[in-house]
Amino acid sequence: MADSTPRFRPDLHDQDARPPRCPACGHNTPETVHPCVEEGFDILRCPDCGLGRTWPPIPKERIGSWYPTQYYGKENVRFNPLFELLVRRFRRRRAAVLHNRVPRGSLLDVGCGRGLLLHYMRELGYEPHGVEFSETAAWHARNILKLPVTTEDFSRTPHENERYNAVIFWHTLEHFINPVAAIGRASQSLKPGGLLAIAVPNYESWQARLFGRHWFHLDVPRHYFHFGPKSLEAVLTRHRFRIVQLDHFSFEQNPYGILQSLYNALNLRFNLLYSLLKDESARKDTALHYPFQTAAIALLLPVFLPAALILAFLEAALRSGGTIEVYALKE
Repeated sequence: MADSTPRFRPDLHDQDARPPRCPACGHNTPETVHPCVEEGFDILRCPDCGLGRTWPPIPKERIGSWYPTQYYGKENVRFNPLFELLVRRFRRRRAAVLHNRVPRGSLLDVGCGRGLLLHYMRELGYEPHGVEFSETAAWHARNILKLPVTTEDFSRTPHENERYNAVIFWHTLEHFINPVAAIGRASQSLKPGGLLAIAVPNYESWQARLFGRHWFHLDVPRHYFHFGPKSLEAVLTRHRFRIVQLDHFSFEQNPYGILQSLYNALNLRFNLLYSLLKDESARKDTALHYPFQTAAIALLLPVFLPAALILAFLEAALRSGGTIEVYALKE
């Protein structure tokens, strides 16, 4: 008897029960890969396209508990002053890259955070718009930078068709309970020939395979889905996007992903270094709580940091970067 299961679930239905098929490529036999550091969750991986998905997914009405005020930091300041300067430099550079690819006009940053990218795009003459998950996340963008940012479910809320020259998902697509629907909404919102810019952790990378449950970029259960190049391309092709560039190196993300994962693999306090680099208002753990582990981190840093840099350049050269950045045009 022929299989009557539709190849894809409807775009606008959340993955609230174990889907019969992979939402990216349509394959129908997902398998459990490994448990996560966060107890009670597994990663299901499609054997065809490699898409991973956190199981069970947190219902959307409860996911807010995983984003407390501390997650964002006071007034959306997450890191210590030195790293805040680095964050702003990275955002300015990203704006320059987009400026070289996108004609001036309207653009939308989905999951815009504190709005730094939109702020720099506005300085370059663009009409910026942002979408955020919560009022807390949008506070800085709205109140300090005075940017037009809405708080809504982008995949469900109607947006004007063919309005934007660019739609951006920069390390936000993996946070959607239905990223396929989000890409569909982006396609509707983009002008013909408009640019879709996406950055996601690469679930098919060396980092992911080497460190497994200790991988820094896994971030379960906040990350509902875990993409690699093949699974992301499957979703984009389905919505008539043509990939024009796929980059495997991010100086902002990849070396640190290896560095923190090395510490995690030693069974030190999970993501302790990441916490220590944050502003006091966003810090979950402190050196006073873990003095000996903090000392171990400092002692190993002269060895681990150059190793992380070398491995990040090597994995990128071999097209297996810890994160990937994709630029695609709407056809």
